[in-house]
Amino acid sequence: MLFSGFDIQVAAGEIGSVVGPSGCGKTTIGNVLLGLTRPDAGAVVRDEKLSPLRFQKLYQDPSAAFAQRQTIRKGLKDLARLHGKDWREIEDLSRRLRLQDVLLDRLPGQVSAGELQGFALLRALLLDPAFLFADEATSRLDPVSQKDVITFLQEIVEETRLAVLLVTHDRDLAERVSTRLIELGGTHEQAA
Repeated sequence: MLFSGFDIQVAAGEIGSVVGPSGCGKTTIGNVLLGLTRPDAGAVVRDEKLSPLRFQKLYQDPSAAFAQRQTIRKGLKDLARLHGKDWREIEDLSRRLRLQDVLLDRLPGQVSAGELQGFALLRALLLDPAFLFADEATSRLDPVSQKDVITFLQEIVEETRLAVLLVTHDRDLAERVSTRLIELGGTHEQAA
C-alpha cells in the first residue's frame, strides 16, 4: 500500500505540486486523479458535469505521446478535426508558446525536447482541460525551456482557472510556482 488516509484537493485556478523521491507514488496520485488507475480504497470526486477529456496529462517524455512517423501538423490537424476545434486555436497556442510554424512539418524526433513538450502542452490545452496533471513535465528540459513552460502554465492557470497538479523532484520549482505543496516520502503537507 502506497498511501493510507491520503486526501488531496486541487481547486480551479490552483497549481498544486507533489514532491518526493522516485518511487514514492507521485505519478500514482496523478493517475488516480485522472481515472487512469483505480484506488484500492477510497474515492476520487470530480465534477460530474465535466467530460473525462477535460482531465489531461502532460508526460515527462513527450515523444512517447506522439506518433513518430507522423508530422506534428498532421497529428494536431487530426486532433482538431476529431474534437471540432478550429486551426486558429492551434495557431494562437503555438504563437503563445513561441513554437515556430516551420516545426509543424517535422516529425517528433526532429524537434528539441523543449519544442516537443511545448506541442504536448498545446495538444492538452486544445481540449480545454479543467485539470492538468503535469508529470515531471519539465524535468528533461533545459533551464530556458523549463522557465518558458512554467511561465506559460502560470499564465493559462490565471486566465482559464485551470487546476494543475505538478509532479516534480525539484522542490525549489514547486515552492516557487505552487499554491500548495505536498511532500511524499515525508509525513506532512505544507502550504507554499
